[in-house]
Amino acid sequence: MSFAPSKKKSKRSKIVVGTVTLTSMMDMFTAILFFLLASYSAQGDILSVDPRLKLPVSTSTQAPRLRLIVQATSNDIIVDGMRIADVKEALTKGELIIKPLFNELNEQAKKTEFIASKNRAVKFTGEVVIQGDRSIPFVLLEKIMFTCGQAGYNTISLAVTSSRE
Repeated sequence: MSFAPSKKKSKRSKIVVGTVTLTSMMDMFTAILFFLLASYSAQGDILSVDPRLKLPVSTSTQAPRLRLIVQATSNDIIVDGMRIADVKEALTKGELIIKPLFNELNEQAKKTEFIASKNRAVKFTGEVVIQGDRSIPFVLLEKIMFTCGQAGYNTISLAVTSSRE
């Protein structure tokens, strides 16, 4: 003999199917995405400064562009992160040109010109940024600038720290 289900049980056993609407959540994520895209700044630090360097302070407002970087610390002359010459040796020689730096700059120019021959978007512009510690003597800076000019890097910029920071 079978029993009829009670009224209480039949109400509890009903399955209710619901749908989740994601429209409002998608609207929220879209608004956040547009806010982040609008507030994103593509201008940032494109020069990485060696922590050992203390750059001079300037009031210049011109933003730096990406170029070949020559660093002059109190001990070393560095081109694109690779040690090229010793500062003491460069200062003691009576020549105005620093031979190891000249050779490295010529190699960098040859690399850029080779890439430019394969890719029209790349050109050798002869631009270089010199990051010199504020404690280096002017004679060293003069030799570095002369060497850069002799190697074909005639557009020389000096990296400085903004006085607004």
